[in-house]
Amino acid sequence: QGSKQLLNNYPVYITSKQWDEAVNSSKKDGRRLLRYLIRFVFTTDELKYSCGLGKRKRSVQSGETGPERRPLDPVKVTCLREFIRMHCTSNPDWWMPSEEQINKVFSDAVGHARQGRAVGTFLHNGNSYYEGTDHPGAQDEVFNRGMQDGSGD
Repeated sequence: QGSKQLLNNYPVYITSKQWDEAVNSSKKDGRRLLRYLIRFVFTTDELKYSCGLGKRKRSVQSGETGPERRPLDPVKVTCLREFIRMHCTSNPDWWMPSEEQINKVFSDAVGHARQGRAVGTFLHNGNSYYEGTDHPGAQDEVFNRGMQDGSGD
């Protein structure tokens, strides 16, 4: 089915069909492209049971019990970051997201997966809720609170 390797030195592949969908739906926005690629590269469970990029200190007040969440696979994360930068550099008409914006796309993906909005579903019902606006949802504060200080890893 024709897998496309995103970057030569990373074992991360998507299908040509996924690539076409990602590029055609991203409207030359690196953040959107990243959103699609995250969905193709990580399973919903990988996202849901991870602690995202592992930047945030575990919040005590959430009272989470259960298995320790592990950060997303750093190889895939690095590959996607590098790939987005490379893609936007070699296609100057694409919008290059900043480091913070890239991090936010990852943490949003984790948040959406945890809320059970199955990551792949919203594409097919016509009204994809990602379209256009990056409206700050209520949960965004929670995800970004620990991201700025950079100390916790």
